[in-house]
Amino acid sequence: MRNTLKIFFFILALFLSFVISILFWKNISLSYANPGGVIGFYSDNSLSHYNNLIHFIVFTGFPILTFFILFKRFFHKEVIITNILFSKKIDLYKRNNTLNPILVIAFLIITINYFSLNLVSNTVDYFHEGITLSAAFNYHMTGLFWEGSYLSNSLFSDILAAIIPWKIFDTVSIGSYRVFHFFLKYITEIFLVFFIYKLSFVFDFKKNTQNVFFIAMTLISLKLNRDLTEIFYPFRYRDIPIFILLFLSIDFIKFEKHKLLTPFLLGFFCSISVLWSVDRGIYYFTGLIVLISLALIKKRFQAINLIMLGVFSSFFLMFLYFGQNEFQSFIYNSVNVLKDFDLFAGSKYPTIFESVGKHAGRGTTNLMIIILNGFLVSFLFINQKIKLTDNSRLFLLFFFIVSCVVYRSALGVTDGYHMKQSIFFNKIFLISNLLFLCFHNNFLDTIKKLKFFAYIILTLIISKNLIDINFSNILTFKERNLSLVKKDDDNFLDQRYINLRNFILKNYDLKCVQLFSHDIIKPYLLKKKYCTKFNFLFVVSSNNVQNKMINELKENKPNIIFFNKKYNFIYLKPVEKRFQKIADFINRNYIIDKQIDSWIVYKKSK
Repeated sequence: MRNTLKIFFFILALFLSFVISILFWKNISLSYANPGGVIGFYSDNSLSHYNNLIHFIVFTGFPILTFFILFKRFFHKEVIITNILFSKKIDLYKRNNTLNPILVIAFLIITINYFSLNLVSNTVDYFHEGITLSAAFNYHMTGLFWEGSYLSNSLFSDILAAIIPWKIFDTVSIGSYRVFHFFLKYITEIFLVFFIYKLSFVFDFKKNTQNVFFIAMTLISLKLNRDLTEIFYPFRYRDIPIFILLFLSIDFIKFEKHKLLTPFLLGFFCSISVLWSVDRGIYYFTGLIVLISLALIKKRFQAINLIMLGVFSSFFLMFLYFGQNEFQSFIYNSVNVLKDFDLFAGSKYPTIFESVGKHAGRGTTNLMIIILNGFLVSFLFINQKIKLTDNSRLFLLFFFIVSCVVYRSALGVTDGYHMKQSIFFNKIFLISNLLFLCFHNNFLDTIKKLKFFAYIILTLIISKNLIDINFSNILTFKERNLSLVKKDDDNFLDQRYINLRNFILKNYDLKCVQLFSHDIIKPYLLKKKYCTKFNFLFVVSSNNVQNKMINELKENKPNIIFFNKKYNFIYLKPVEKRFQKIADFINRNYIIDKQIDSWIVYKKSK
């Protein structure tokens, strides 16, 4: 078959694969099932919460698979895929001493920005920041983790992110928590740059080309990362386990560097990633399964044993440290939240290629980026004319898989914020591979006068919008941080919350706080422990979990329960509609004592 005809059929087949994928998306829906009775978007609309996932897999997977099969058959029929998968070659790690000073400059840029930051003391996010502040204060009072709080995500993000700065500064305040968030932003950028540094070795560039690639990718990645910052910076640090996974997997797949330590560390970080962020921990574990499968194909049985030893060791140490009761509560909490999350927090993914509908454009664009990445990884995997080792091809395939797995977060909560966060790794994958295709002939190494000073000039030119030097802020860094730490909490609160707190403390002698509302900030504001572990109602999901909450209410018998009949900080389904069983229990056993604004105080009936 002539090349012109091959190209025609190739393009036609790709077009038809898109048509079929679109028709599947718009016409296929799985049967609704909700055995736990979780109330949310899907129960209201009798839709399956698996629709987003199956639509995503088919819409992105079918065109990518079509591209892969036809690209090989029409243009690279001689390539044997199994030879790449089963290759036992180990790539040589080529040091680049010039890259180290550039890495130092990158860290210097990040550090200057960190010390130059204007510390914002805007109003507290009563929902997102309130989760951590209240759960952390409950731990501060009780010493209990999952036994004392039914957590929304993980130990670090829900408790330790506030406890750590409170311990460091010996001050329980919103300001100290904010200061630590700025530090977490800085640490996230450090891990990001380390990953880009390691990624620059995947493509086997010569020195000058590798240096320029690293500079360009670092600055682009930092810009993308900073563009994800919203009103505050709550979640970017959650991606640190993914950076660690990708960083270590480069040594594991390409160089087999540190043959004993690298696979052990890959396994050991599994439990740490779950404690850091449960969803990222699951993504980390999924990536680990892919690595184990790859090692099994290559018959690297020692590496598999070391990974499993790392996983077992880390979870065993976790069990020993927290104890049986806390560990069991962790399992119960994490499994139920993960199992039910889409049902109570999720919604339908925007219909592709529609101009109407919230986030429809972003949702379609993100999927097209993923498909383009699938085409790229197929092209690089099959095309032997591209100067890549087999191990580099395998890592790029792994990187693509991990990037797609991380996008699972956007399929659960389909708002613009989660879409922006979840597509980050796919954007890094896309840009790095496009740069590789531009530089893969190493033409920059033919420019004899491209010396070290040229890299510095290039860095300064590209990064002019990334470097924020404020000498006054740098010189007063310590004083400004301590000032924010010591700042009175009232500076972060609306007046109505201050009035509510003062009224309750004046009129009620509380030993603990029990909520039947989304006002999760309230236990922290009142500086009281939880009456039951179930105070963050957003993650109370199935009938089983609701029954657990009712049982704790019966056992602990809180005298007062707080209800907000008009919670409007962010849109959430009213608790009395989501949790009818709990509402009925409260109405049978409690009476209204007072109403302050939209807040109602329920008092235990005699």
